[in-house]
Amino acid sequence: GELDDREQAKLEVKVWDPDSPLTDRQIDQFLVVARAVGTFARALDCSSSVRQPSLHMSAAAASRDITLFHAMDTLHKHNYDLSSAISVLVPLGGPVLCRDEMEEWSASEASLFEEALEKYGKDFNDIRQDFVSTK
Repeated sequence: GELDDREQAKLEVKVWDPDSPLTDRQIDQFLVVARAVGTFARALDCSSSVRQPSLHMSAAAASRDITLFHAMDTLHKHNYDLSSAISVLVPLGGPVLCRDEMEEWSASEASLFEEALEKYGKDFNDIRQDFVSTK
């Protein structure tokens, strides 16, 4: 292979410190708060509540990776200060809503996609062409 003379430290970005001052329990509790904030944000967001018609579905959406990644990133960027990180999750304008691409799909689109997966397997070109051309 070719020699890579780039400085590794400049290529890497630290996104988590395993030696943070927080206990695992404190981190878990912060993630519970982040999921609760995400659920509340969905309840306030009209476009989201139409797509997520029940509290159960809103809570499930708030537990997706995107919400948890945002929470962990916020905690790291605020030097593991729980109070500071929570204030960022709930700023003056209202709670932060993190959405991933799955939340942009309606229930009928998701159902069509599941049907297409059963029919075509992972042939996503055919799935897009025959089932969900809008995605």
